[in-house]
Amino acid sequence: MTLVGAVVVAALAGLLLLRYVQGVERRAAAADTLVEVAVATGPLPAGVAADAAIGAGRIAMAERPQQEVPQGAVRRLADIQGQRAALELSGGEILTTAMFETDSVAESSNTNEITPGYVAVSVQLDEAASLGGLIEVGDKVNVFAMVDCAGAAGGTSSTAPVGPCQINASGGTPLSQRPARALFQSVKVIAVGDRFGQPVAAEAPSDAEPTETTVPAGNERLFTFELQPAEAALLLSIPPGNLYLTLNPTGYQPAPIPFVTDIPSLPGEAGTSSDSDLATTGTGGQ
Repeated sequence: MTLVGAVVVAALAGLLLLRYVQGVERRAAAADTLVEVAVATGPLPAGVAADAAIGAGRIAMAERPQQEVPQGAVRRLADIQGQRAALELSGGEILTTAMFETDSVAESSNTNEITPGYVAVSVQLDEAASLGGLIEVGDKVNVFAMVDCAGAAGGTSSTAPVGPCQINASGGTPLSQRPARALFQSVKVIAVGDRFGQPVAAEAPSDAEPTETTVPAGNERLFTFELQPAEAALLLSIPPGNLYLTLNPTGYQPAPIPFVTDIPSLPGEAGTSSDSDLATTGTGGQ
């Protein structure tokens, strides 16, 4: 009986070992199995249309070992046609469905409203500083910053500060303890309130039609500009209460705007006209 039991145990052990070895061999064979997947044959920038990349040969079907294929791999080119790359690819990657998005998703992103190389930056301005709601999306404005000369180092109400706050540098009559300086010229307004790409209409009374020049209460003073990153950092370093906007006409060309520190003679006293109808040109920057 002992001998018979030993033979039976040995037979069972041998069977289990055989099945284990066969399982390992099957898994190894499956890992070595080549499957067809979509790959990036070259660099793909974010936002590129899959159809264009396929047509240019930048996306193609290729065989890869099963063990290298990630979850969600694209098994047919038709699965990503009509979509766009959601991120930048360096080339050689096995493509997954998560790497692409539909055009509707891409177009809904506010980042598509911003010119490459620029950033969007918002400031909160009061009605006087922002022309009382006249500024709309797409307008170009000049941004002025009020310089607090009275609080400059070494300056008091009776002592002219040093540097750019020398408000009486040439001996003329001091203009102000908060003179204005031209911070930026011809800045694009890309949003008013919380909406990109279009003016925000206020909720009108039941007997009136909404207009594009009105904006909802609570965010009528929020303006988003398109600036270069360094310019955005400069704008954010200035208290919003020191900022004022001017609306530019069509064809405006930036030109030097002097920092007025004193006024020996006022324009009105000198008989100078400020009537735009009498000006020789209306497109200059001065």
